[in-house]
Amino acid sequence: MLPLHYFDVSLHTAYAQAKELALAQQAVPLLTAGSIRTEPRAGGRFVYRYRYDAAGKRVTEYLGAATEPATTAKLEQARQEMDEQAVIADYCRKLRALGFYSADNSTLVTVASLFNAGVFGGGGVLVGTHAYGVLLNELGISASPMAMTEDVDVVRAGRIELAALPDDGLLGLLKQTGLPFHEVPTLKRGGPSTSFKVRGRKLKVDLLMPTRGKPYVPIAVAELGAHAMGLPYLEYLLKDTVTSVLIGRDRMVPVTVPHAGWYCLHKLALYALRTGADNPKREKDVLQAAVLAQALAQKNDFLLTEAIDGMDSKLKTRIRPGVKRALALLGDASHEATGLLAPLA
Repeated sequence: MLPLHYFDVSLHTAYAQAKELALAQQAVPLLTAGSIRTEPRAGGRFVYRYRYDAAGKRVTEYLGAATEPATTAKLEQARQEMDEQAVIADYCRKLRALGFYSADNSTLVTVASLFNAGVFGGGGVLVGTHAYGVLLNELGISASPMAMTEDVDVVRAGRIELAALPDDGLLGLLKQTGLPFHEVPTLKRGGPSTSFKVRGRKLKVDLLMPTRGKPYVPIAVAELGAHAMGLPYLEYLLKDTVTSVLIGRDRMVPVTVPHAGWYCLHKLALYALRTGADNPKREKDVLQAAVLAQALAQKNDFLLTEAIDGMDSKLKTRIRPGVKRALALLGDASHEATGLLAPLA
């Protein structure tokens, strides 16, 4: 049996309460809550709010002269925002201390910029390791070892309608975080980029898209002013999705992630797609699939069985090598999970 820790009902209830609060947000602040100061200047006293962006740069917001009624209104609004952020920040601290999956601050703010723009409400789906961590939280478990990543993988499931997009498209949207994002050059000279990276950091955003044609070819995404990498099998990740939250250091972001059962089967299919017996991503894929299979089999087996029942012949063929490897990882101790997967080997 894989090393899983199940959160008790009271802890998962706390997560559910935090999630409900986070999902009610219309936008997630890209800046810290900050502090308010009244400072003497020539001719009077003036109120400022000091905050920090994801790059650690201090951002100063002038609220006005201390004696002005308009300043009082701005001050009350700022304090209300700070109080609301403090409640969510307290939940974040407690959940992280308990072992719930969370992302680092720069990653969280990057995902927040996408949420604020409407990406996750209009056709974008968070996938990859961060989606896996979100699903573990939804299932009320933590798993060890947990691979850490600064990659943010977003699939364009359908046309993403955004209310406003900067002139430089998705790149400009990411730059609103305050982080120095740039397009990652492709191996093919002059080819369009499908990835955006922070200079001097490992943080990277990959835009992906399902394709039934030639894989690993950039596909124009006009509404984002960008290109997505066409990948096989992604359509299975999009069979069904759920709304959840990504936890950060002091903020939570509403996200759309794949259905846990389909995520599991997709990872099993990727095991066969990866090249090279020693490719570390192959083992990461099948380990994530095995963890989800074990967790789902314990308390939410219907999520896995409905995905299995919905497989087509192509997927049934592709997942066999991954299933065999997952069964080896599960061993004899997780009878429920092996019982569900064994017929697929």
